[in-house]
Amino acid sequence: MLIEVISFIPFITCLFWLVLNLLLNKNGKEFRTLGYLLSLLGIISFAQNVILYGENDLVLPCFFARQFFMLLLIPALLLYVSKLTPGMVFKPANLAWIAVPVSLLFAESIILILSGTDIVMHGINNSPLELGTDKAAKIIHICSFTVFYSILALQVIIWTVITVRRLSQKSLNRHFHFCSALILIIAAMETANLTAGLKESWLYAALSVMLSAAIFSISYAQLFPTDTKAVVPDEIKKEAETIQKPHEPDNLIIESHQNQIEEENLRIRFEDLIVTEQLFLKQGIRISDIASMLETNRTYVSRLVNNTYNMSFSDYINTLRIDYAEQYLIHHREAKQSDIAAACGFPNASAFNNVFKKITGVTPKIWLATRSGQSK
Repeated sequence: MLIEVISFIPFITCLFWLVLNLLLNKNGKEFRTLGYLLSLLGIISFAQNVILYGENDLVLPCFFARQFFMLLLIPALLLYVSKLTPGMVFKPANLAWIAVPVSLLFAESIILILSGTDIVMHGINNSPLELGTDKAAKIIHICSFTVFYSILALQVIIWTVITVRRLSQKSLNRHFHFCSALILIIAAMETANLTAGLKESWLYAALSVMLSAAIFSISYAQLFPTDTKAVVPDEIKKEAETIQKPHEPDNLIIESHQNQIEEENLRIRFEDLIVTEQLFLKQGIRISDIASMLETNRTYVSRLVNNTYNMSFSDYINTLRIDYAEQYLIHHREAKQSDIAAACGFPNASAFNNVFKKITGVTPKIWLATRSGQSK
């Protein structure tokens, strides 16, 4: 009974920090990924324990939940760390890993629909030697154990390679250490589950405590940061700047100067892309696209635009488009609204008219009529 209680500690830890995160950061986008990570770990932990100790209707859905969410650790951890590491961009290609658990879950679901619950439970609860000639049960056993644990092992290898690469780049922060410990502990728990009667073992209880400690460390490190690499809400940063001492040490002055140079270089590169190369005319251009081109994080690009132009990225792009549209209208007075919209980066004439009126206060036709005296 005591081991069973201890095994639920990781789930309780996730639930505690998830609620605390929501209470402390209701409007903090920086902490949204922490909530995603805690939700994922909570589901995995809860599903694992229901499978081990449950004897009710929740066992089968929890089994499939574990099969699915366990294999999302790689993209979830990459998303979490990318939000905390300056210059690290979470690429859409990272989401390709989701195809693996989706395919596995799809295969198991087809077998469940065709063969029924009893066959699936038979394949899960017995070894291949005990399944006899039941092909459906053997297939579900292969999907649920052979394939699942092979993918889990591959996941550990991939994360180890990522960790080694970041170590060689000397860009590893302590959140990455926690994430590495997290995935290794989970892999150890899953591997240990193959041992018969493990649910009555103190080894599983010890691994549960270690997993709880890793979850606690990650959550505490982000919600209550003590180093400069941790993510801090903008409100706290501004408050800290107002009470900063007038005489800073030389190393802080140098660091501040270097940050200013980096921000200025980023601004110049940003304007080269947007204005000089006229990327603002590209339909569907997103801030994540610009961040990827600049090899930085979308958070820093968004902050750069807000601080430099005192407006959001979308408002800045629309302002440039309308400035361009005004010149285009003067030189192409007979052009169709749809052609003007396409030339200025808008998806259609309706969107162009709405943005034009929002910025100038009048429709394109009225604006052009007031400038009838200007040359073509």
